[in-house]
Amino acid sequence: MIVNLVLTGMPFFLLLGILLLISFFAYIINFEDTMTNILKIRIFMSSVSGVFIAVLLCWSGQQLIDVTSNIFYVLGGAPWYYWSLKNIKILLIFMTNCTKNESIVLTGICMDYQLLVAVLRISVSYALVLHDLRKSSLV
Repeated sequence: MIVNLVLTGMPFFLLLGILLLISFFAYIINFEDTMTNILKIRIFMSSVSGVFIAVLLCWSGQQLIDVTSNIFYVLGGAPWYYWSLKNIKILLIFMTNCTKNESIVLTGICMDYQLLVAVLRISVSYALVLHDLRKSSLV
């Protein structure tokens, strides 16, 4: 149920989050000299809270991947040689099902640490491109 809920909202939050981070970074870089101190603090806190939310979501997605991969290793260390043939077959079926890590994926986008790095990299690079465009238009 939680995975279905996350899959429903993930594209909207991802798109809006990237656009907000790009706009915050571009606004801070381009209008740093004309902003008041309270506006700088507000924008900085908004961008920091957005980054923390992204870190939290990607961390929870990465934890899901790590836990499901650890289940396989724990089952591999079980003392199966003392068990009956029926229990050994059940263990092998369960281990076969555990080879695929569970993760939150929507249209090829997986919520993990790589997503976090990609979002931050894209946001900062677009903000710097907008800054360079502003600098070149002023000359």
